[in-house]
Amino acid sequence: MDLRVLAFVLCVTIYSIQGAIPKCCVGTSRNIPLSILMRVERYEVQHNHGACEIDAVVLHANGRKYCADPRVKKVLGVAMQIRKAQLMREKLNSIMRR
Repeated sequence: MDLRVLAFVLCVTIYSIQGAIPKCCVGTSRNIPLSILMRVERYEVQHNHGACEIDAVVLHANGRKYCADPRVKKVLGVAMQIRKAQLMREKLNSIMRR
């Protein structure tokens, strides 16, 4: 019985620690292909103070994470504007076809 309780406590502890460990970028890239930038679903800004050691923009696209140089954020903004315009055009075209 005591062994089960110990195993349970150990499992709960390991599970809770995994959520507390940040997943930081350890390197960044300035050369993110436009095809990936156009598919970015969301992004996060990682700061070098706290748990992470470098500044980075974490891009989430196609179910993957890409660590980009913070200067890529400006390019990402333009890519997202282009993507929104394309989506609006597609919606208008589908409405016009009806």
